[in-house]
Amino acid sequence: MGVQFDQPIGYQEIRAGEVWRLFSEAFPKVQEMPPLPPYFETFGPQASMINLTPITGAIHNRFWFVSSSGDELIQFQNDRILHNWRKVNSPNSEYPRFESIIEKFADEIIKLQSYFSSLHQQSLVVRQCEITYVNHIRYPNLADFSVSNWINFLHFTAPEPDDFLVTFRRTIKSHDGKPKGRLTCESATAIEPDGRKFVSLTLTARGIPDEPGAESALEFLKRGRDLIVNAFADVTTDSAHQFWERLE
Repeated sequence: MGVQFDQPIGYQEIRAGEVWRLFSEAFPKVQEMPPLPPYFETFGPQASMINLTPITGAIHNRFWFVSSSGDELIQFQNDRILHNWRKVNSPNSEYPRFESIIEKFADEIIKLQSYFSSLHQQSLVVRQCEITYVNHIRYPNLADFSVSNWINFLHFTAPEPDDFLVTFRRTIKSHDGKPKGRLTCESATAIEPDGRKFVSLTLTARGIPDEPGAESALEFLKRGRDLIVNAFADVTTDSAHQFWERLE
């Protein structure tokens, strides 16, 4: 989960170490990555247009602040912060549930906003929120595998294709019916490090919060999570639910 925000006044990349120290107790490792480009869900005539904006200032790196176990990380750059959980090859790598992650992320946003306020009297102005679930669907018997047994909107005639990539989107609307964002579902074949195939099912809710503050951003993430959970149930089959022992 994460938010994009207006670039804060007074922040320069030389201060990235100060940002890391806000989180270094729980995230002692640091990695540098290329920056993520801005990504906004837009509607109307501009939604189908590519907007190329020339870069006039310095390019800021993206930093990964990684936990000791490696299963959680904060991604930070001058206009974005995200909190990720990922499954790693560790006996303690157990999914911590949404409630735990959003509680941590709320604390991280507060710390970051307080830090930016120390540079200049300002608040965090959130322009876009996003939450993503990446699901790996592994099957016990490759010889008998059929995608349609797991994903209910895919029905291939025999033989099954070697690989596939399918994406669809739905509009997220506000209470007054105006578009606020999109729910994106992407399903594709993928390969394990040992060469075994599996199906990746990625669901993302992305859009603008009702207000540009942190509290409204967190509300969007909570709503996005509910939309994703419902969409996951919609696009996977009853037989898959029985196999996973999914409770209604």
